[in-house]
Amino acid sequence: MSQLENGQTVKVLVTFTMEDSTVIPASPDGTPLELIVGEPCGFVAIDTALPSMSMGESRTLKLSPDEAFGMPDPNLRFDVPRTSIQVEGDLQPGVALQMNGEDGQVFTAIVHEVSETSVLVDANHPLAGEALECKIDVVG
Repeated sequence: MSQLENGQTVKVLVTFTMEDSTVIPASPDGTPLELIVGEPCGFVAIDTALPSMSMGESRTLKLSPDEAFGMPDPNLRFDVPRTSIQVEGDLQPGVALQMNGEDGQVFTAIVHEVSETSVLVDANHPLAGEALECKIDVVG
């Protein structure tokens, strides 16, 4: 097995496992992610682990919520007027909505409660607040 080097492009399979044993692949279709060793990928723990890994190696990391997807931000849970949401079918808790922010940026929010006049949505990442196990397999 050859040691990975900074600047090298590698293919990795990354799988997250929640404390309740739910497995969440970073690439649901099974396609390896391409990362550049030594460049940030969004997870400091992976950025730190890759340079010390070798081709073909697997490593499992424990990530605190802050190291994974962060803690939920209460400001990202808010009410929206029911009349401003246009969806096909029944609007109910658990439905994912594509919304536009004030800056025009599109984001996803999950419906938590629906009343006649408003909808409580949460735009936090669904895994925010979760401690995760992260398995990295260097496959190419």
